[in-house]
Amino acid sequence: MIVTPFGSCRIEGIAHSSNLSNEISYTHCTKEIIQLIKYINGDIKLQNYYDRFCMRTSIINKEFMKYEPSFKERFDKTDVFVLEITSMKKYIYKDRYFSHIAVDKRIFDKNYKNTPEDILNETNVILQTDEEIENDILEIQKLVFPRPIIVVSHVNVTYKGKKLEKRDYLITLLEKICKKNKIMFINPTNLLTQFEQSDIMEPDLGHINPITKHILYNHINLCTSYIFQKGDFYKRDPILLHQ
Repeated sequence: MIVTPFGSCRIEGIAHSSNLSNEISYTHCTKEIIQLIKYINGDIKLQNYYDRFCMRTSIINKEFMKYEPSFKERFDKTDVFVLEITSMKKYIYKDRYFSHIAVDKRIFDKNYKNTPEDILNETNVILQTDEEIENDILEIQKLVFPRPIIVVSHVNVTYKGKKLEKRDYLITLLEKICKKNKIMFINPTNLLTQFEQSDIMEPDLGHINPITKHILYNHINLCTSYIFQKGDFYKRDPILLHQ
């Protein structure tokens, strides 16, 4: 079994990973996932002067991505895709979706300091609509068909006694979309109810600690194995595929 996670460092260590996200870019919104899939498949070329700010690896290395044929080979051999969707924000410059680390000045690691000022000033930050996110998820489903997808949300947290409004909204929305379209959905919050928030989250409330990763990875691994075995069963008995 080969699993391709499209997401952040929160899901980088799941079992049987193709490692594509680690090598190319972490993604946070649905638009970034679609762009990454199209890049892997060779449908878009990152050759414009501003394309270096699309992918995390090229941002950190301060040079353009070198496309490797193994990217598509691993994508084509993938059995299950895991989509971690943790943001409704899309960072748009011309015809590209940028990684937030290239243009968001609130980011601690300061990668944006290597981004030209004109690009920083002309990048638009737009919140996706509910309908757009649902359509994107369905488009991703078509792009990877017939392989199945699993959607994973962020961990819900509170700050000064209140939930983070946009994060809570997105988690609820993703659950609704997945239920409507019969897509497996994992809300990590539900796996961690026995813990205090300080036990599972880093102080920035964005990153999860090793304990949380262990719990989340185990659950995702169980889900990918289940889907893989179920899919293999259907392949061996195609009559059941239509029942």
